[in-house]
Amino acid sequence: MINRNKIIDTEIFHQEMGKLIFSFNQIVETVKYNTKELLVYYVLIKKIISNATSANILIYESYINESKMVLRSAVETVILITYLTQFPEKINDYLDEAQIIKIKNNFIVFNSTKEGEPIDIEGNTCTKEQLSQQNKRCFETIQESAKAKILKGIGIKDFKITEDNCEKFNKYFKNFKPEFMKYEKMYKELDRVGFKLKDVFEYSLRDIVYGFYNDSSQIAHGCFLDWHHKIELNQKEAEYLFHFFIKATLFLKVLLKGTINFNTEASKLYLLDMKQAHENLEKLIYGKVLKH
Repeated sequence: MINRNKIIDTEIFHQEMGKLIFSFNQIVETVKYNTKELLVYYVLIKKIISNATSANILIYESYINESKMVLRSAVETVILITYLTQFPEKINDYLDEAQIIKIKNNFIVFNSTKEGEPIDIEGNTCTKEQLSQQNKRCFETIQESAKAKILKGIGIKDFKITEDNCEKFNKYFKNFKPEFMKYEKMYKELDRVGFKLKDVFEYSLRDIVYGFYNDSSQIAHGCFLDWHHKIELNQKEAEYLFHFFIKATLFLKVLLKGTINFNTEASKLYLLDMKQAHENLEKLIYGKVLKH
């Protein structure tokens, strides 16, 4: 019988997980991302790797629950990248939405800043006109399709925030609801086209990630008693986090099969390193290598 309360050597867990993440990152870097779609996938994959690396540092410091909050961000990106690989025609809409969110955030800063209000610790101030010009310069950097959506939504021809049209901006951004943050909707659309993790088992993406995502969401949004205190890494937590890491990183090789070929000649040694680190983690947690 497995002793679920057995204390796991945090340093070894951190080292082996670090090797796993590092090797996966090296494999990702062996691929050529020479199309717009592949470049989008690359940026999202690197975000997942960054989240996993940050979570691994938190685990080493014994901030287990904080690591789950960071891995939640990784799981959100796993959902998004899976969705975009199944609906690549929506990538441009995703990029538009991401840029509209940036403009929205800039507007919120403009709208919440009072004339002459200090904007930094040294007491420097910025006028509303200066903020408006900063917003306009940022607007000019986004892609044309995103610009067109913003101007049409606000009902103006030229992007400039004034006292007369400020309320139009405010109304538009208040009503703007990002489609690519609606994870339940994405699950349903993936189910509609019959997406399954067939190389692993006949489960939907929601079946695989929902329990982990929901638990970490509860920690992130309201479980005050779970925040910022150190927890010893026992067998139960180590197993949970190990599975979480696998779902947030290594599953990408399965999820992206047919979209990105990670099995390049240059990746072979890193694949062996990943396999070894994976087995070492199983030995650490379960006392043996599991059958797959």
